[in-house]
Parts: sequence; C-alpha cells; structure tokens
Amino acid sequence: MSIAGINLAGVQIEGNLIAPDMTTELLAGGIKGQSSEDFGFEKTDKLADEIATAWGDAKIYWAAFQRALARLKENDTATTITREQWAVPLLRSLGYNPVYVAKAEVVEGQTYAISHRAETGENKPPIHIVGCGVKLEQRPPSGNPRLSAHALVQEYLNRTEHLWAVVTNGLCWRLLRDTSLMTRLTYIEFDLEQILNGENFAEFGLFYRLFHRSRLPEGMDDGDKCLLEFYHQEAIQQGGRVRDRLRDGVEKALQLLGTGFLQHPQNESLREKFISGKDALFAERLVEKRNYELDYYRQLLLLIYRLLFLMVAESRNLLFVEAEDLASPEKTRIYQEYYSIERLRMLAERPKWRREGFQDLWQGLRVTFMLFDENWRGKLLGLSPLNGDLFGSNTLVDLDNCAIDNYDLLQAIRHLSLYEKAGQLRRVNYAALDVEELGSVYESLLDFHPQIRKRHGMHEFVLALGSDRKTTGSYYTPRVSAPQTLLTTGF
Repeated sequence: MSIAGINLAGVQIEGNLIAPDMTTELLAGGIKGQSSEDFGFEKTDKLADEIATAWGDAKIYWAAFQRALARLKENDTATTITREQWAVPLLRSLGYNPVYVAKAEVVEGQTYAISHRAETGENKPPIHIVGCGVKLEQRPPSGNPRLSAHALVQEYLNRTEHLWAVVTNGLCWRLLRDTSLMTRLTYIEFDLEQILNGENFAEFGLFYRLFHRSRLPEGMDDGDKCLLEFYHQEAIQQGGRVRDRLRDGVEKALQLLGTGFLQHPQNESLREKFISGKDALFAERLVEKRNYELDYYRQLLLLIYRLLFLMVAESRNLLFVEAEDLASPEKTRIYQEYYSIERLRMLAERPKWRREGFQDLWQGLRVTFMLFDENWRGKLLGLSPLNGDLFGSNTLVDLDNCAIDNYDLLQAIRHLSLYEKAGQLRRVNYAALDVEELGSVYESLLDFHPQIRKRHGMHEFVLALGSDRKTTGSYYTPRVSAPQTLLTTGF
C-alpha cells in the first residue's frame, strides 16, 4: 500500500466544497464528467490538447495583462483592464460567453452589483470580476459596494436561487456555493498569478477541469444536476466515510495508549490503582476501581483531543500570534522541527517501526503541551496562548508522570493520521475537518465505557459497548468546538 497525496501550488479548498483527495481523481480523469464529450467537445478530441491550448492562450493573455498593468498609476484598482484584457478572454477559453450586467439587482431590499453572467440571461450563473488592485475579502477603497467581492457574491447566492458562482480579481479565482456557513469562508480557490508565473501546468489543468463552463449549472433550475454539485455531494459522502474511519482510528488510538501506559515497566504506581475485584476486601474498593477506570479514560480522551486540536491548528496555521507571513521564520522552523505534532505524524507514517524500549517521544510531547498551558511558555516562540483547561498543567495528572514506549505512541498517532481507502493509506486532512466532524467523533466515544483487564499477568485497556451519557449528561452540541465541547460536558 502507498500513501496517496499530491502537492498543488496555488490551490486552496476551504469548507469542504470538494474533497481535497478528489483533486487526484480529477487530474487523472478518473471521476464523472472528465471525458471530452463532458466538456462539449467531440469524442475524437483529446481533452489534454484542449487544456494545453487554453494554457497557451492564458499565457498570452497574462503577458498582455501584465504590460497593461505596468502603465497604470500606482493606486489604480485596474478594474477595466482586469475584466477586458484578462478575465473575460480567459473565461471565453473556458467555454463562457460573459455578458456585462450594467444594472445592480435588488434582492430583499439589498442591491447586488454582480458584474457579469456566464451568458445572456439573468438566470445564468453569476460571475463577479473586480480589479486586481482589490483583494477578494476587502471592500473597495471607495466604500462602494457595501461588501467585499467575496461577501457580496456569497450573500447573493444565499438569497437567490443560484447555487454556484465565480468571483475573481483576476489573480485569485474562486468558486462559491450557496451555503449557510457564513462564520467561515467557504470556497475553491486558484491563485492564477502563482500558477502562471510558476509555469504550473498541472494546477492549471485542475483549474480548467473545475472552472470550465460545463461544470456549472445552465441556470437556476438545474443547479442540483451540475457537475460541481455532483463533486460537492460526493465530498459530503466521503466526509462521512472519513469521519467513520477517523472514529475507528481514535478508538484504536485510545486502546493503544491506554494499554501502552499500563504495560510500561516504569508505571507500577499507575497499575496499582486498578485493583482486581477478586482482591477487593470491601465494596468501596470496587467503586474506587470503577472511578479510576473512568478517570483514566477521561485523561486518555483529553490526550487524544490535545493531539487532534494541535493537528487541526497546525494544518490551518493558527498557532502563531502573528500571521504566517509575519511570524519569525526561525521560530516557526524551531516549532515545526522540534515540537509539532506534524513531526510525530511524519515519524508515525513510516512503513515500519519496531519496539526498542525508548520513551523519549512522549517526554518531548509533554514539552510541546507545556508550550500551551497556563504558564504560556510558548510565548518565546511566538505561539498563541490557548486559554482553557484542555492544556492545563493539572489535566493529565496520572499520565504526566508515566512513560510510554515510542512504538505504542507512534502506533496510536498513526491511527489518528492515516486511513485506508481502496487499498491505499491516505492522510487525514485536518485542515478540512469541520467542527461537526470532530464533534461527532467525540459523541461516538460516549457509547463506550472503559475496562481495565489483566490477562496472562499483563494489564490491558479496552472499550466495551455501553453508554455513560445518562450518568454524565454528556452530549455533543453542534457549532461548538470539539475541545470546548469536551470540557463543557465534563468528559
């Protein structure tokens, strides 16, 4: 088996509009809608040739666009040049016949000055083109319109029957979909400036396969039948499958960690807490044993969610006080090479590990956790403070003083980092995971109760089916972060 993945420059997918893994299938033409006929060409035409032709055209348009920009004044937003000399010609190469809309549309009392339609007709997909001097998430210097280009198109989609739209400033091109998740930007973005200047033909090929006119609806009535919607629905289903696999991975990781701590030779004090029922002299000691099992399980869950939290935060570049482009490169490097969970993921993803008796990785992981506790040692590296009990210094009171073999720790992280699909090991893309996905994983763990068993003289940690929800009052509430949910439920 091999780990499937592909690095794409200038491509960003936010909000799971399509599954990141789907890019590989799109590039290989191994998914619905990727034949020549699906793009409106003859069966005898080769799609690769059509993409190459569009690539050649794009480079010609781009060069002319750059020359025109060089003649503009410094503060010019370049709206006309962006539209007429670059965006519209490129769209024609992608099968569009863009039509300028001079009059803003009024919807529910609000005006929406969407610049173009894919073709003639108000029911055709909206395309909004602004000047390259304005960022997609920035309001124009004039203050008109009232919203940024991205926000304007997103709100327009949410208030009309249109399902998909294109918004661009000529440099960044985004596909937007009608969505209610307004608290987080949701889009598929291609940075054509980076792609063209870097001669990244593969990325342009993916851009072509997603932005071509044949991908979008014909109008407002067939949005649910277009190819972009098909890919989106596939992503939702795939997300459910990944969520199930992640849940299985978390379950296995819990058992590996639980057993790994119990069996390490240095952890005799931990084992002494779990007295077998046969040796108990009083009923009170049985109650004490059950309480220790539940408390041990809670600490293991907190450990798992520390790992998940950091995997998500690292994947989204959220850990540093300054933005990534302003953060100290040296401090960022130090964290990534010596303290990050990504470093452990890379170690865990190696094909083979054997038990050698070392436990230095756990001690290093404890130092990583200390960077985020209430003492904020990570300030020296420019790391953000993480207020809350998840990383509190008294949260893992039993585990902090224990040891665990590197092999057991890496096997647990491997189950959190990889999942199997069609005979291949794929990386869990934590940057694309939504709150609901982490929350549903947490909720599924409430259906288990922990047991400490002793077999052949060795302790092992197992999860048995059952539910402590009624006794703990633990339920997952959507739209709350998973770590926060973990803390507020008392579990």
